[in-house]
Amino acid sequence: MKKSLKFKVQSSKLRKILIRCPNWIGDVMLSIPSISSVRAAFPSAHISILVKSDLIPLFEGNPDINEIISFNPDLMSVVERLRFYRGLKEKNFDLAILLTNSFESALSAYLAGIRERIGFNKDMRGIFLTEKIPMPLRKSPRMHQAEYYLTLINSIPEVRSKKPEARSNNVHFYISEDIQNAVDKFWEEKGLSKKTPVIGMNIGASYGSAKRWMPERFAELGDGIYSKLKGEVILFGGSGDFNIEAEIKMRMKNKAISMVGKTTLKSLAAMIKKCHLFITNDSGPMHIAAAVGTPIVAIFGSTDPSETSPLCDKYKIVRKPVDCSPCWKRECPTDHKCMESIKVSDVMDEAKEIISIL
Repeated sequence: MKKSLKFKVQSSKLRKILIRCPNWIGDVMLSIPSISSVRAAFPSAHISILVKSDLIPLFEGNPDINEIISFNPDLMSVVERLRFYRGLKEKNFDLAILLTNSFESALSAYLAGIRERIGFNKDMRGIFLTEKIPMPLRKSPRMHQAEYYLTLINSIPEVRSKKPEARSNNVHFYISEDIQNAVDKFWEEKGLSKKTPVIGMNIGASYGSAKRWMPERFAELGDGIYSKLKGEVILFGGSGDFNIEAEIKMRMKNKAISMVGKTTLKSLAAMIKKCHLFITNDSGPMHIAAAVGTPIVAIFGSTDPSETSPLCDKYKIVRKPVDCSPCWKRECPTDHKCMESIKVSDVMDEAKEIISIL
């Protein structure tokens, strides 16, 4: 039986709600349905989110949110943290919803004097929670991460949520007109035509190399896109992917456009939105692609698509089952066979199928 909460504060008087958000791009995107559910349950509440500063663009423009509060605990001294908690206390929040499982997140809500504090009961942090929600069992097939967050949210009686397979419309990325106009201009300058398939390839995965397909295969795939699909290729990645970018460019016979390390989260989303297809490792940009409605071919190795697949309708998963996957490791300790077993033709076949029906 699911636990039904009984807040000390009447639900009708929960006027100021603080949501502590996850710390990774992909997890943030998968938490958006939960934030939407809180807004639907408390339409008149002032909803604030607490998030790392580099993730703020993921929330800007979201009508479900009244306030974005930046918090970078790893960069703050103890004195700075205590000062920050005191500032939160002055905001007089009625309810804290902790989507992160860290001990620190529960402690911070307690020190901020928030009367109602709801989170999963893990790692002894329950002493700082007023409502301790049991951790859901993650059996095979594993629970999707979006559903995991909603399990916590659904403990609040007022919340009414959809099932993950039916709520893809709840995942959005809000792009300003000026950023979209700048990307449109970039498209024109590069001579990218609506008639020519523009295919983005996301070569990185900040979590670790275990989630990355090999550079030489991205290079071969890129050349195949030019020769077989008559398309254009744009490389995407972060500032930590320059070595991968260099190897791909060295191996490719065709000259791809590279935006590796050159985008903000907003411009990245606007560019992905313009692409006809986005080929990617399991990563944050994969979930951004889902939010802006671009079809996806997602390459999975060390992770499980039943837990982190895109929340959209137009996607294909490329994965080869091996005995050690999913392992969830950042670096492969052996031969990386989960990725080595995925051939260029496996990805190309899925790309061809999607492009053929656009």
